[in-house]
Amino acid sequence: VGGNQRIYRTGDLGRLRPDGSLEFVGRKDFQVKLRGYRIELGEIEAALAQHSQVKEAVVIAREDTPGDKRLVAYVVPTESQPVISQLRSLIQTQLPDYMIPAAFVVLESLPLTPSGKVNRRALPAPNVSTQEAGGIEPRTIAELQLVQIWSEVLNIPTVGVQDNFFDLGGHSLLALRLMARIEQQLGTHLPLATLFAKPTIKDQASLLSGATNTQLLSPLVLIQPAGSLPPFFCIHPRGGNVLCYAALARRLGVEQPFYGLQAVGLNGEQEPLTRIEDMATTYIKAIQTVQSQGPYQLGGWSFGGIVAFEIAQQLRSSGHEITLLALIDSINPTILNKPKPDRAMLLTAFAGSLSRRFDEKQFNKKLAVSVDKLRQLELDEQLNYILKEANKAQILPPEIGLEQIRDLFAVAQANIEAKYSYVPQPYSGQSTLFYTDRKSAQLTQKQIQNWSSLTTGGIKIHKITGDHFSIIRSEALAQELRPYLGF
Repeated sequence: VGGNQRIYRTGDLGRLRPDGSLEFVGRKDFQVKLRGYRIELGEIEAALAQHSQVKEAVVIAREDTPGDKRLVAYVVPTESQPVISQLRSLIQTQLPDYMIPAAFVVLESLPLTPSGKVNRRALPAPNVSTQEAGGIEPRTIAELQLVQIWSEVLNIPTVGVQDNFFDLGGHSLLALRLMARIEQQLGTHLPLATLFAKPTIKDQASLLSGATNTQLLSPLVLIQPAGSLPPFFCIHPRGGNVLCYAALARRLGVEQPFYGLQAVGLNGEQEPLTRIEDMATTYIKAIQTVQSQGPYQLGGWSFGGIVAFEIAQQLRSSGHEITLLALIDSINPTILNKPKPDRAMLLTAFAGSLSRRFDEKQFNKKLAVSVDKLRQLELDEQLNYILKEANKAQILPPEIGLEQIRDLFAVAQANIEAKYSYVPQPYSGQSTLFYTDRKSAQLTQKQIQNWSSLTTGGIKIHKITGDHFSIIRSEALAQELRPYLGF
């Protein structure tokens, strides 16, 4: 368009396809902001419409409970009823986690206005009866208690004992709240990561009554159990938890078994490890309960990449083959030429990462605290100050108290100390570095050069669009990893 021709904004959103055609994906006025993200509802609707059993699809943001805004998808099926789990799996391969609806509602038809447009205000609130529910009532006292807790945490009226926590709209921040509520009301602490292996009330009730300390204290977490490919083992980042790998495991699909290695001490019943070498030795023992011999596929995001590097060293020195060592935006510790931070500085970094630690939908939210004020306080006073500020900013659920925060910080502090004291040795195998394009050119160059100098068997480099926190959830990372994993 040139000259003085007038341009009209239609409000339509489109996507230019590789073949030059323009794909309509929705309306700009159907744009919402949820947990810091601006979401185009039309993109979700277009993804749902690709399913062969979906005739029409509409997505809205509902706030049926004050402060709990959620995405809800409404679908009109063709002749056969669409399976909710299939719809969820379909869009999980195409959209980021923060765009996945928390609930799906199947309707015979969409309500219309007199002019024939979809009447979004007339769409019904989601109900478990409209979901793909397990449908089994509680049969024991433990199941009944868990049904009540799940119902409160997920804000849904009825839960079946075989319903999957994540299929009901659960995410990692709600998982944190769930486990804290179980500990408060039932007096039993369950690690967050057990929700991967035990995502139903039936499973949790069994775990509460029959789990052994060995089961609960093992660092090995089964994130994705199915598949015939060799397993992929990923090591925890600085925070110690492996919930950050949930999105990557989903994107790699059901053919790829996926295990996480969670930090020792995260549950408060063990002392955290303070040396990278000790972490590697401990995690190798756990890995070999699943796979006793190589070749091994290892990876780690951020701090986890450093531990994965040492695991690869120790395994190779024992005669095992490593076919994949994936360093996911990890910074080689030899770059760390600054003085070791004091506790107040560590606490400041810890506070800044609290929201990112548990909720993939709050990655843009950061808690700021005063390092000067922290230096005037004792440890419990420091943690209470952070806890108060986090609650004020609505970053953590109110169930989280001083004890949980103390355990989390103990692990983060131990991991940071381990990183500063670790002196990596040259690795004779091959490694693969995945780095983000949103950091300074100088830091990127250092990151690549330092890992290259330590990897005498060669290093492969992949640049991923995004920042340090988005890379682990991106489809681009999964696509780059697939060829290495045997897809």
